Amino acid sequence: MAIASTINRAWISAEFSKGIESEQAMVDEAKSRAEAPPDPTMAVLYNEIAAADERHRLIIETIATRYGYTPSRSVASGIGETLGRLKEKVSEIGMSPLERIGHDLAARANAIHWSTAWVQAFQSIGDAEGARELAAVLTEEKAHRDALQEGLNRLLLQRLAEESETPAK
Repeated sequence: MAIASTINRAWISAEFSKGIESEQAMVDEAKSRAEAPPDPTMAVLYNEIAAADERHRLIIETIATRYGYTPSRSVASGIGETLGRLKEKVSEIGMSPLERIGHDLAARANAIHWSTAWVQAFQSIGDAEGARELAAVLTEEKAHRDALQEGLNRLLLQRLAEESETPAK
């Protein structure tokens, strides 16, 4: 990895530590959605997304470590995960299945935007390995976004059909 000495490694490490937390939140959210999907046909997709997000978290942690991040294995992580899932369940109260998928699509879009920017940044500083690793994450994120979009399209069409079958008052 040919990285110029003027690179702010501490800042990159700090930014990627935030990314680790963000990916863990996405893992927790995908697991929660897999347990109670917006549509039963999407349970498999959400399980696949949770597994991929776990891989993404590990990739981001690996990159962060190369820039000086020190991984910590907290004993409270089980409690934190449980509290995260509880928070997610509470925030979903009153959300329709369409709104939940929309929320998930927005999270994927955010991940895609940041991953795209970091791939380009790593390429520009000569970190081909980091760019390659994040490009792989980016590819999966785009595939999941597309699959979620297909699910949203399908549910929306179903909802339209339901509404057209309801007699007008």
